[in-house]
Formats: sequence, structure tokens, C-alpha cells
Amino acid sequence: MPTGNPRREREPAIQWLRAAVFGGATLGSLLVLPFYPATAAPILALTVGALALFSPGLAVLAFVVALTLPLMAANILVGGMVLVVGVAAVQYFGQDDAKAFTVMLLAFIAVRFGAAWGVVALAGYVLGTAEGAVAVLIACLAIEAAGVLLGKPNLGSVVTGGSPENAIVSLERLRDVAANDPLAFGWLIPAVKAVDPGRVLAAFTGASHVALLVVQPLAWAGGAAMAGSLKRRDDDPRRALVGIGAAVAAALALALASIAAVAVLGGGVDAGFLVTSALFSALVAVGGAAVWELVFPPLPAVQRPRAEPRRGGMSAEDADVDELLSLIASAEEELASKHTTTAVVMITDMKSFSKMTEEEGSVMSAKLIQRHRDLLIPIITKHGGNGKSTGGDGLVAAFRMESEALAAAVEMQQALAGYNASKTSERELQVRIGIASGELVLDKGGRPFIGAALNMAARVMNLADGGQVMTVDDVVTNAEAGRFRLHSHGRFDLKNIAHPVVVYEVLWAEGQEPVIYTAPTS
Repeated sequence: MPTGNPRREREPAIQWLRAAVFGGATLGSLLVLPFYPATAAPILALTVGALALFSPGLAVLAFVVALTLPLMAANILVGGMVLVVGVAAVQYFGQDDAKAFTVMLLAFIAVRFGAAWGVVALAGYVLGTAEGAVAVLIACLAIEAAGVLLGKPNLGSVVTGGSPENAIVSLERLRDVAANDPLAFGWLIPAVKAVDPGRVLAAFTGASHVALLVVQPLAWAGGAAMAGSLKRRDDDPRRALVGIGAAVAAALALALASIAAVAVLGGGVDAGFLVTSALFSALVAVGGAAVWELVFPPLPAVQRPRAEPRRGGMSAEDADVDELLSLIASAEEELASKHTTTAVVMITDMKSFSKMTEEEGSVMSAKLIQRHRDLLIPIITKHGGNGKSTGGDGLVAAFRMESEALAAAVEMQQALAGYNASKTSERELQVRIGIASGELVLDKGGRPFIGAALNMAARVMNLADGGQVMTVDDVVTNAEAGRFRLHSHGRFDLKNIAHPVVVYEVLWAEGQEPVIYTAPTS
């Protein structure tokens, strides 16, 4: 599920597949590194898989911690380094549904079965050119490092340059530790006494085929970038056919480049195994791309009929939205690469931002902006929205359904209220929210770019105060009945809006479920 792509069909199945990858990789790693009691490894694998369903970032952390103990028992310095690096990288690996970490796990699994090049091509195709290239480059480096630590000259089709005499992680030592109640930590003091940084350094500096160790990650990144660059737009009718071909072409190109590199630079990998890996990788690329495009195709934009707005007459002062209007004015060249649809749009704005900047200073204000983004954007995503920053203290998001947008707005205000209650010594974060629906131009990520609905949402938002959610009558009419409590503020003449609109406030309470609301019938 790459960032920048629309939501896809059967997304819950994708989440279960991710959980299976996390659980399977955990179990496989713990079986390779014998340490835990026989029943502990499956339990840990199930735990990591379950966490991947609900909190991918927490699952990444759990995987790192579960793997660290065996590594510490084998070599406490290596285990400590893995723990520090792993915890430091959790924020990167855990973001965006842990896609980059999932690629790394799949690469480790695939390299064992000679299908790594196919996974590389799929990573570039699914994640995109840049993100896929970075993910597989890191994965290749991690595989090479694992080979050096285990003293393996190669892991599958990947040359690692390790040697048995320089192995740092001894499986024999782990088996001895595992036989003597490892969770009693009797191995800890001897492991500390045996620390030898020079030996660890010698294992890496003494690795063979150094040139190949540099070429391999770059080749992987190039293969992923190739697959990503050949991908067609989601609205292209030939998307699936071209996508499958692109994944196969990238896998075979990477296989040829890797085989040529091994032939020129050496590496000791059996030529027959490399050819078999190339064919197997091509099959994996075909199957993976076909499943991604045919089983999990992108959801089409939903265009729903709208009720006629009720007319009336009552004026209200409306603040300017210069930043959005300037964005509209500069949109001509971009418009050709975007698509127009009918969607529900949400726009937010922090209350008294200018005053906060003056009183708190730029640095603290920037921190508060980032905190509010970190808190609210995941809620938008949870409710099916595609959101981003407006470039300042606001957010903008598109939803397929009115109920999704209203539910997200209520949860956002509840989350901010909870945050403010827990941070009584800090300045309160108060946000006003406007929601409207209509024609909208979306960027490649399915997020609002320009459109009448965006203007309407901005105008309605400016009627709100901090902590309020404002919307209009056509959103209310099309929202799912029985979920929201609303209060009508009457009809308003909004700046640059042709007809008066009825403005509703979405009422909410911290920690309470929304009360029953029945949509109007006239």
C-alpha cells in the first residue's frame, strides 16, 4: 500500500498478509537463532504478527527486541548495536504501515529460497521509484551484514563476504545457552566479559569481495527504481498488464546484472543456482504483480448524487484563505497530471496560530505544529481519508464518504481534548474544522489540490472557533444516519459562494460515543 496511491480493494486482507509476514519472519529468525524455549518462539511470533495488524510500528519494535536477546547471548556487543540501531530506526520503519520493514522481512525470506530479485522488483513497483529503491537498498545491506555476522560467504543469491573463521554469531554457543535456561540470564556476565570490539571490526573489515558488496545494494536499488518508473497511472486501462510486465522486466534485468557482477567480481555462488534464482524471481514478480493489480486493485473514485442545498438569506463575515487561493492560481501547469472527481473534503486550522508564534517563538510553534500533525493525520487515515499539511498550521484531506469525514473530525477533536488534558503545562492545541463536498481535483496521493469543495470547506471552517467542527447541509443529508449529533446555525451567505448554505455544527464530547442523529428528509 504505497503512500501516494488510493485505497485498494480488500485492504483488510493486505493487513493480514502483512501480519503473516511479520509473524513468519519472527518465527524463522528465532528458529535460526536457537535461544528461546520451544514454546516461546511461536508465542513471540504470534505476538509480533498480532501487533502488525493494529500497530505496525509497535510490531517493528517487538521484532527488534525479540531478536536482540539471542544476538546478545551470542555476542553482547553485536546484540547491543542491533538494539540501538533498531530502536533508533523504528520511527522510519514503522511509518506508512511499516512498508519498508515489510520489504526487508520479505527480502530475508525470499533470499533463502532464491527469489530475492522478484521481491526487489515488486518493492519498486508497489512502493514507487524512490521509496522502493531506498527500502531494498537497506534490505540488501542488512542481508550482507547478517552474512558477515554468521560467517556465511553468501546467503542465497546475495554474496556477503563472510567467513566461518570470522563468525561473530555462533549458533553452537546459542545452543549451549539455550540448554541452560537462557531466560535466567546466566549467560549475561560471561557475555560482558567476552566483549571484543576488535573481533567484530575485523569481521567486517576482513569481508571478501568488497566491490561486490557495494555493487549489490546499488543494483537492487536500480532494479526497484526501474520497476517503479515503468508503472502506469492507476486510471490507465492497461495498468495491470503493463505492471506485470514491468515487474518481470525489472526482476530479470536485476538478475542479469547480478549474475554479470558475480561473474566479473567473483563471489563463489554456483552459476546454476543463480540461473534458477532468476527464473524463480521472475515467477514471483509475475505472481506478485498480478495479485496486487487483480486481487487488490485501486478503488475507483466514488461519485455520489448530492441533495439540492436549501436556499435562504443570512450573511456572515468570512476570513480570507489567501494561501489556498494562491495555490489555485498557480495550478495550471499541474492540472494536466491530476484528476477531478467528486469527494468530501476536510480542512483544518489551528486557533490563534499567529499569537502562538509570537508568544512561544518559532521553534516551539514548529514543535506544536508537528505534534498536532502526528496526532491527527493517523486519525484521518484510519477513517479512510488521504490527508496532508497545507504547508502551515493546517491540514487538508479527502474522503470518499461523508460519514468517514464526520467520524474523523469527531475523533480528531476528542484526541486533541485528551492531549490537552494530559499536557496541562503546555499551550492547548485547538483546531477548527470545516467539511464540504463537491468537485475536487486530487493529487496522485488522492489528497485535495484545488476545487469548489475545497473553497467551500475553507469558508465553512472560518465560521468555526477552536474545538468546533462545521459542515454544510449536503454533507449532513448524505451522511450515514444515526451516528452524529448536529446543531443547525441557519443559512449563511459565504464569500464567493453563489448560493446560501445551511451550516451545521457537529457536536462531540470527550470520551463519549456520538448520539443518534436522523438525517433531514426535507
